[in-house]
Amino acid sequence: MITIDGVTRTFGPVTALSDLRLEIGTGEFLAVIGRSGCGKSTLLRLISGLVKPTGGRILIDGEPVRKPRRDVAMVFQRPALLPWRSVLDNVLLPVEIFRWKRAEHRDRAMHLLETTGLTDFAARLPHELSGGMQQRVSLCRALIQQPKVMLMDEPFSALDALTREELAIELQRIHMEMGTTIVFVTHSIQEAVLLADRTAVLSARPGRLRQMVEMRIPRPRSFGHNAHLDEVAEASAELHQLLLSDHLPAAPRPLTRGSVPPSR
Repeated sequence: MITIDGVTRTFGPVTALSDLRLEIGTGEFLAVIGRSGCGKSTLLRLISGLVKPTGGRILIDGEPVRKPRRDVAMVFQRPALLPWRSVLDNVLLPVEIFRWKRAEHRDRAMHLLETTGLTDFAARLPHELSGGMQQRVSLCRALIQQPKVMLMDEPFSALDALTREELAIELQRIHMEMGTTIVFVTHSIQEAVLLADRTAVLSARPGRLRQMVEMRIPRPRSFGHNAHLDEVAEASAELHQLLLSDHLPAAPRPLTRGSVPPSR
């Protein structure tokens, strides 16, 4: 589905990503995790066509990405809802942008609101909703265009812990039902373990693929009491160690015969 072939992206003297190579399968949920500044958000903007690579190429279904595509949707950290539009009208915004027939998409919009528990709030304005509900609206707005690929840039980071877990479980359910290919940037090891089929761990800047970690945990997943706590703990520990080891000091090199230890 998505091929990232030797992609490098520089911003002036700063190299955000260097020779990054990834293959993302159709219907896969890939989490991308790494330290701040390693190029995670830049990667999403490259896949979306909002930014062009300095080197290398990105393909979706075998076609080079040169500009934004209608079959690729993006969900940002903040919902960015239009405050003067109702919940339903915010969800239908892409329909108007792409000049599709509103009447043909209204039923789908209402179905998405029902799926995310927002049916009773269709006529409300964004300021009447909680932060978690606003992010649900943003998710519905992305799904209304039935994207092949959905790119998500830390969409739950501004929410409290319980709301984050609720929305992560909701997103897991939607992904299982719809099978959309999702690339999900996060700082949260918990979110990566709960949601992803695989997690790409990027090195500190410039971002390179440090390791790909498979999440061999049966779905649906949760952090409550269940039969898979050992697998969840093992995957979390592996990701934690990978992220931590990127910043551990190097082990001292052994002295060879005739060498002089450094002065203090």
